[in-house]
Order: sequence, then structure tokens, then C-alpha cells
Amino acid sequence: MLLLPHYVWAVGANCKQPTSELDKRICQSTTLTAANEALNVAFHNQRAWLCQDAEILRREDDWDCMAAKEDFLAEQRQWDKSVLAQCKTDTCFTRAYQARIAQINGQDTPLPNFRMTTYGWGDKECQAYLKVLNRTPREDFRGCKLPNLNDSGFKTLPFKSVEGELLKQLDKQIAQLNHKEQTNWQEQLKKYQSGYIKMEMTYLDIDGDGNKESLVRYSRPDVFCEGLGYEEDVDDKLKRWRELGQDGVFKKALEHGYHRDYYTVGDGGELKSIGKRSKNRLTVFENKVFSFTKNGVVATLKHADLGAKVYVKMDYIKSIDKGRAEESWCGFWYNY
Repeated sequence: MLLLPHYVWAVGANCKQPTSELDKRICQSTTLTAANEALNVAFHNQRAWLCQDAEILRREDDWDCMAAKEDFLAEQRQWDKSVLAQCKTDTCFTRAYQARIAQINGQDTPLPNFRMTTYGWGDKECQAYLKVLNRTPREDFRGCKLPNLNDSGFKTLPFKSVEGELLKQLDKQIAQLNHKEQTNWQEQLKKYQSGYIKMEMTYLDIDGDGNKESLVRYSRPDVFCEGLGYEEDVDDKLKRWRELGQDGVFKKALEHGYHRDYYTVGDGGELKSIGKRSKNRLTVFENKVFSFTKNGVVATLKHADLGAKVYVKMDYIKSIDKGRAEESWCGFWYNY
């Protein structure tokens, strides 16, 4: 039995550079390391909540989120010292972690995968997608893929592949929109034919004027569809991605999904991007078109910088040519 000193740390153990006997003991156990990671996510998720959506929820003019963050940190340090550091067995550590995570999240474990943010509570679309998220096993989430939508009310759009001269012309326009030139079309065509990149089209009346517009979807592999590992450096991730080669990148895209951009096609055949940000997935719910604009559902990010795991955001696409193209509809925070 290790005699563990009374050591105070920010949140749980430091498994990146364990120095204390307490850190070493926790980080040498796969089970305790996972519990320590879950506590980190719960803590930083709640800390981010204090200064973002929770501020809107409270509706208090004198709400000081920075002071709330400091109080929350002080509370965590006190718990580290008075509860976790007093444990002498793995069972005690496990129970302590579970109890603290439940306390932070305001409900007993096991928690559902997601909880709703401050907007969208009364909307059936938001509640329907919350059910989809919370019925999906965590290991099945992919950054750029939708979960199983069966019996949810959400329907995917019937896109068909673009071919021939139209494919070449649209590819050229996308290159120009990204300030590039179309070079070596035969090599680019092979990428389309293999499925490495995709150009697809559907017809949809988004703005409700009774006329269906052409909607083009351009799909390409993206390193961030896989997400970052815990404390993984972005530059290192990009370097490893480049070293995979086209075949390796293709396998990643098939597993984690594609980054997708959506465009309308004007009367003269010109492409126009919809919205200000790229859309990864579009669905229809009772004749309304929704986009999901956040990835990284399963990626563990640097908690201190990004406030735990990235939340899922659903936007309503109410128009594609007139004024504002999207409207925030509802969001979902990943618990841990």
C-alpha cells in the first residue's frame, strides 16, 4: 500500500507529467486514468458553461462569470485535497471520481451522452435529435458522420453523383472559390472516380417559394473529422496526416466521414456557397432543412483551451439567397 501525501493539484492527477506518488498511482491504472480524464472533461465543461450559456440562463445583471470560475476552481482544489487525496485504495478512488462527476453534472452516473444548451428546449426538432445523440453508443460517434437517424423524424437528402463535363466545370469553380486553379484534371477525375472526393447534387425548395433549387455537395477528407487526441498537438496531427498518403487518408475519411461544403447553382451555372461557414451534414425535419456545424463529438481536446469536448450545434437553413441564410436552433453539450 502506497502512503500518499496531501498534495493539491488543479483537477485530478497530472498524467502527462506525473511527479507525486498520488499522480503516479492514478496514472498507472487504466481504470483510474479513464476516471481522471472523465473528471477533467466534466470540470472544464462546467467551467466553460459558467461563462457561456449559463450566463444567459441566469438572466442576472450582476452575474460575474470570472468570479464564478475562480470559486469553482477553489471548490475543486478543496475536493482534491479533502476527498481524493485521502483515498488509499483503487475502489475509494473510483467511488470518489464517480461521486464528484455526478456532483458537477447535477445528476447521477451514468450520464446520458449529451445535455441541451440554453436554447431549443421547447422545440421538437431539438428534443428529437437529443434522443438520437443519447441512444447512440459513444464509440459509434464520428466527427463528420451523422448517427443512425432511423425513426427519429430526420431524413437525409437524396444526393446523386455529378458526372461528365458538368463535374469538370463545377470542380473548376470550387478551385476558384478557394483561390486555386484547376490543374491536371485527369488526376482529379481519378479522385472522384475512386470516391476520395465527391461531387453530388440534389434539388430542394429551401426558401419555401415553391421552386426547387439545385444544391451541390462537395465532400473531401479532413484531418479534423478524426479529431484530436488528449493533449495532441495540431501540428503533429497534420504532419502524421500528410504521412498517411492518399490511401491512408481515404481510409480515415471512410471511417470518420468527409468535410462537406454546400453550394447553390445559379441560372448561369455559377456556384454560390450557402451560409458563412461550411456545413458538414444537412437533414430535413418536417420540411425544414437543418445543418450540423460542429464536429469533434468524440475527440478529446485540450480542456483548458477549448472547454472540454466540442458541442454539437444545429442550425435551421431558412433561406439560401436572401439575407441571413441560417438561424441558430439548438445546441448539445457532450457530458464526458
